[in-house]
Amino acid sequence: MVDLFIEALARPKPVPGGGAAAAHGAAVGLALLEKIVKVELQRSRDSSEAEWKNLLREVKKSSNTLLQLRDEDGRTYVRFTQAKTSGKGKAEVLKALQQAIECPVRIMEEASEAINFVARAGMYCKGHLLSDLLVVCELLRGAISGAHRIAQANLSLMEASIEKSEYLDRLEQLFSDSRALYKSVGSALMHRAGFGQANSPWKY
Repeated sequence: MVDLFIEALARPKPVPGGGAAAAHGAAVGLALLEKIVKVELQRSRDSSEAEWKNLLREVKKSSNTLLQLRDEDGRTYVRFTQAKTSGKGKAEVLKALQQAIECPVRIMEEASEAINFVARAGMYCKGHLLSDLLVVCELLRGAISGAHRIAQANLSLMEASIEKSEYLDRLEQLFSDSRALYKSVGSALMHRAGFGQANSPWKY
């Protein structure tokens, strides 16, 4: 089966690019998480059934959001490049640049929230599913890290201003919080799986 997005990503064209790839990676992680939740839901016959159903709805919603952001990332890049080359005013170029920054930031936020879904699943799932949950964690971590790089690159195009400083602060706080969440959830999963404490400093 041909994966149309992967095929498009491999073409020597500007879009889709890194931000879209990050969002796609997070969506792949959530597809695996959805499978885990469905497996647990199939065998659930007690009070946990409602929790698994709620989690399934949230995972599907998050996955849809990430796929929308994957497509939006390319559109924001095109809008920005067109605004720069068309001779439009600084205000319009700045607005397009802000959109190109916001999209990867939203990918980071959505992928970070998805790590909380992993934590919820990890508390109650069967032990043999924990390794798959750890894979989900790594895919989400990679998506956050990749989107962070794209947001940094786009932000570097903004002229020095209070607004740029605020973006920088927001971006680095989000990345720091996401890293701490990943380490916490990963450690809990590793411990429950009997691997001991996770040792992943998540440094570049």
